[in-house]
Amino acid sequence: MYYKIENKECELYKKLFEMRSDELKIEETNKEAINNKIGLDWSVFLGYAGQQNFNRVTVYQGFMFKEPEKVDLKVWGEDTKNEGVFVPNRRTKVGREMSDFLANGLNGSFCMRVYDILGMPHPNRFIFPYIEIVGEKIILFLDDDTETIDENLIEITSKEFKELSTLKT
Repeated sequence: MYYKIENKECELYKKLFEMRSDELKIEETNKEAINNKIGLDWSVFLGYAGQQNFNRVTVYQGFMFKEPEKVDLKVWGEDTKNEGVFVPNRRTKVGREMSDFLANGLNGSFCMRVYDILGMPHPNRFIFPYIEIVGEKIILFLDDDTETIDENLIEITSKEFKELSTLKT
């Protein structure tokens, strides 16, 4: 189901706005932390982009480095399924440390926080909620089984949702 929130004065808007703003900041700080830790330029990453995962921020598992000849093979090994992509070499101590950094050393949010803010019980089965700030509005995509209880959530069509998504700030 697609929704929008236009009332900037309501608590729901303020909490979702703060949560999503924090997530966008986390994305940037995580990217900086990765670049500082790795010390190599990369063009593509292996992982899960965006908020459609349990962390609600990008999850990094490996990288395609711009200068693969400079890769320390004690830290990195080429992924068996993705040519040119390097993942942490878990056979070495420094590789395990890098793997741990990527898995546990970066900040994230938690997908169930959305349900807490909405005042809804945590579902057993669900589609990851999608929240975005677009101009003066917040748009949401929630599982079809989600029953909303806040009058500030205005149900919209998928067409309107897609139109608003293109205005993303």
